[in-house]
Amino acid sequence: MLRSVVRTAAISAAALLLVAADADAQWARFSEPMNQVRFRLGIFEPSGDSDGWDRVFEGFTGEPSDLQDLVWGADYLLRTSRHTGLLLGFSFMQGATTSGYTDWVASDGSEIRHTTELELADLTAAFVWRPGGGAVRPYLGAGGGLVFYTLTDEGNFIDFGSPDLPVVWAWYGAEGDTFELFALAGVDIPIGSFWSFFVEGRYRWASDTLGDDYSGFGELDLGGWEISGGFGFDF
Repeated sequence: MLRSVVRTAAISAAALLLVAADADAQWARFSEPMNQVRFRLGIFEPSGDSDGWDRVFEGFTGEPSDLQDLVWGADYLLRTSRHTGLLLGFSFMQGATTSGYTDWVASDGSEIRHTTELELADLTAAFVWRPGGGAVRPYLGAGGGLVFYTLTDEGNFIDFGSPDLPVVWAWYGAEGDTFELFALAGVDIPIGSFWSFFVEGRYRWASDTLGDDYSGFGELDLGGWEISGGFGFDF
């Protein structure tokens, strides 16, 4: 009886080893390298849908979409299977716009102008799913992270606290950090044994309560669209 049990266990273990070896061989034959480093460059446009942005641009000619500017970033993709992976990355953008008062001008008739600047940097992690395995490889993903921001206004303003309403130079600023969620979709196209080109779209959801010189302005929407392209290197 014991001999029969041992024989059965040995046969079962051998079968499992053969199946595992075959699976490893299939993965080695058909899979890509497990790692990829990606570099991307694109455009980010803040959605600007919050009370904080309304207060920042209240009475001025600008709007949040004017802060649209270049965004650059890098990612590390760890493929966990033929169709899934973990994407770790960071990005940075700096957008600025100059605006003037809608209802006021200087005594000489010129505009009273200042510059609004937004800096964003984030650290992210996402789950990525690639449904196909052809030459053109679409993929989807979702994740979260931390976004760090700095908002400033610098230039000429009217001092409404003085009776003669003088034009003065001033600087206002706030900075902070908050959590973000984002979704992404893209297409990856191999252009060699190790290189590929990709086009990707992302949308970020994030907001934070303004403080520092903007205390009382409410929530600042830090979300928006990113459209980018870049190159990946497999290893």
